[in-house]
Formats: sequence, C-alpha cells, structure tokens
Amino acid sequence: MNKLFIMGMIALLSVVKPVPKKTTIIHFNITFAPDLSNRVNPNLYKRPLNDVDILRIITNDLYPPILRYRRSENQKDKLLIDFINKGLINQYQVNTDKLLIDFGKFKNQNERINYIMARPSATRTLKQDETAMVTEFNHINNKAASQNFGADIWTYFNQGIDDRIVLPEEQPINDEGETYVNAYRNILILTTDGYIEAGIYDKGFDLSKKRIDNFRTAFLTSGQTDINAFFKKNKQFRINPIHNDHLKNLEVLVMELYDRSLSKAGSATVQPTDMEIMKLFWTDWLQQSKVKRFELHPCANSKDEAEKVIVNFLGVNKIQ
Repeated sequence: MNKLFIMGMIALLSVVKPVPKKTTIIHFNITFAPDLSNRVNPNLYKRPLNDVDILRIITNDLYPPILRYRRSENQKDKLLIDFINKGLINQYQVNTDKLLIDFGKFKNQNERINYIMARPSATRTLKQDETAMVTEFNHINNKAASQNFGADIWTYFNQGIDDRIVLPEEQPINDEGETYVNAYRNILILTTDGYIEAGIYDKGFDLSKKRIDNFRTAFLTSGQTDINAFFKKNKQFRINPIHNDHLKNLEVLVMELYDRSLSKAGSATVQPTDMEIMKLFWTDWLQQSKVKRFELHPCANSKDEAEKVIVNFLGVNKIQ
C-alpha cells in the first residue's frame, strides 16, 4: 500500500507545472510641472536658478543615469512637461509635440540605441529632442515671465493628475517560462514658490501670503510655543485634502520653495518664517491627500545642489 501511495504521489508531482518566475521591470515616468505664476519673473523674485536650468539638469541626466538604472535594454521611460493651467498652451502658442520624450515608442532595442547614441542610421536623436524640449520650454518660461496668469496647483492635483501622469502596471508578458511585468515609478517634479494663489481665497484651496501671515498672527497671539501642536488643533487653517486615487501611486518632488519673509540679505524678518509655515501646510496637505511619497526643498543655490536633490529623489547614481 505504501509503495502504491508513493508511486501515485510521484506521478502527481510529475504533471505539476513549475510556477513561472516573475520579473518586474521598473521604468521612470517623470512629469515636470512648473508653476508659471509671477514667481518666474526675475525682477520680482530673484533665484540662483530658473526653471529652464532645472529642466536642463533633468534632460542631461536622462542618459546614462536614469536610462541605465538597473536595466540594460527595453527602456520605456518617459519625460513630460505638463501645464498646471492648461489654458496657457494656447495662450503661449506652445508646440506640445516637443514636450514629451518617450523611450517606449521604439519597436526594438536597436532603434532605441541608435536614437540614444545618435548613430548615422537614426532619423531622430535623443540630443535633438532634449534640445527641442529645453528650447520650447525656454520660450514658455519667457512668455510667463512677462504675462503670467497664476497657477492653480490645488485644481491641478485634483484634476490634472490623471492617467497620463500616473501610469499603471502593464499586462504580464510570458517568455520561455518567465513572466515579465513593466511597471512605472510615477514622479512629479513640481517647481513652485509654495504660495498657492489662484483666485479662490479663504476657502481652503489656497496658501496665499495673507493666509500665512494670518496663521502666524494667530499662533503668536495664542501664546503656545509648539507650532505643530497649534496647527493640528486649528484645522480651519489647513488646505483641503485632494480626493484623487492617482495620488497614492505618485511621488512628488517639490522644488524652489521661496521664502518672502526673508530680507534681501536672507535674514528672517519674522518668526516663524514663511518657509516654516509653508512646509507645515504642504506636509499636512500632501499627507492628507495620500500622496505616496514627497519631499519639499527650498530654492537651490547651484546647479550641483539642484541635481543632487533630483538624483537622490530618483534614487539613481550619477555616472561619470
């Protein structure tokens, strides 16, 4: 009996198919969204870098740091410049075809390599597309510096973060007993001064200079010493959270926060400063909106500093 049982088990096991090995390949889906409000006017708010400098850092690092991060072929990474206010596309006469670099468009790896390495057989090259993207954005930035219309960041997070900005995991591909899944790290690089001023005030959709000043006055008047505890107790000051399921799969890097409460020499004129209050509001807002991951950074002092912030957030190594 035991012998028959063992033989039956062997026969049963012999027909069990092995479970396919699953390999997940992660690609970067990066969206660069600049706040084109009056912050881009260099005569109003002087910064060491402008948004064109920051975009150029990103495009320069597409290859090799980003494309070669834990992958050697079949990259499907994307870089998109998006508009917080879509009406500016027509207002500034933007050529949106130049605002997307998509490495997933190629039929095979050889075409992709020709494009990246600018081989003679390539009909179009990465360097040409990078130059076209930066040139077009420079045109946009110059237009915004002289004729800006504000930036409705709250509505952008609520409606603008959609299935273009957040890409889902693709259907599995089976190949010789192995299963491959293409997935994306959806990353938003948002350049903004941190003041959300888009026309709707005092209803929880803004973070205006006036609102920051009112919060500071209320905190100082309260006699409390812990600003975080005061903020938690006084929910009327908070920015309304966003109810957008896409945010749970989105990583947000906020750059170029600008503190208007500092003197021209960079000294604090009030305490707590605008920057401290701003980070308090933004942190609560993004947490309550269930953003997957985020970081908040003030204006970078140099290109090297800005690049370090970006590559550290992406988690890639700068290849020399």
